[in-house]
Amino acid sequence: MRSSFRSLLLVLAFVVAGSVSARADLITLSVSEQGTGTLGGQAFTNQLLTFSASFPAAMLASGCQADGSCFIDNEVILPPGLGLEVTLTVPGLGTFLGGDLESVAFLYTGNLQDVVVEGINAVGGRFDVPTSPNLLGDSCVINFDLSHCPIFFETNGGDLLLTSVGDTYSTSVVTNDTSTVPEPSAFRLFAIGFINMTAILQGRLKISFQSQQPRF
Repeated sequence: MRSSFRSLLLVLAFVVAGSVSARADLITLSVSEQGTGTLGGQAFTNQLLTFSASFPAAMLASGCQADGSCFIDNEVILPPGLGLEVTLTVPGLGTFLGGDLESVAFLYTGNLQDVVVEGINAVGGRFDVPTSPNLLGDSCVINFDLSHCPIFFETNGGDLLLTSVGDTYSTSVVTNDTSTVPEPSAFRLFAIGFINMTAILQGRLKISFQSQQPRF
């Protein structure tokens, strides 16, 4: 009987330990384009700039689909305030965290495998990725109010200012499982500890029960 009870506890221990490590996906949407300019005063020429926006997949359900606030037809626009994190990578200079208010737009029909990246926007600097040549240099002043120029992207390494961009760009979507999955040995230790603790409690309860029995 005791052996059967311990076997049941072993199964329960694995179930409990397994339920702790739930799956949590992190979605990263990236846009890459060739550019020349400066970042925090450091010059770069014709480098592949990569802007990446990361957010938990659960955000789509909890923050957007629940009330439809992020959806326009099949387009999703994730606004600031939902845990969105945007980084900029410049070869030779490093990777920097976006410091402005960013949003990201993509096409989403309910399947994470079919996400199509449309762009990333820095609201404060009015900076759009992929970047139009009309936003740069003299073209910016011609097409926009002078107070909006120059267009910049704010990072913790300084402002990104572009003087030119390439004609093409590329996008990518990566899904990573960020769950912490315990090693098999951790599962075994958890189960053994659970069983031993239960056995000790059983023994104490048995002694307590026996001491309370009337003696004749």
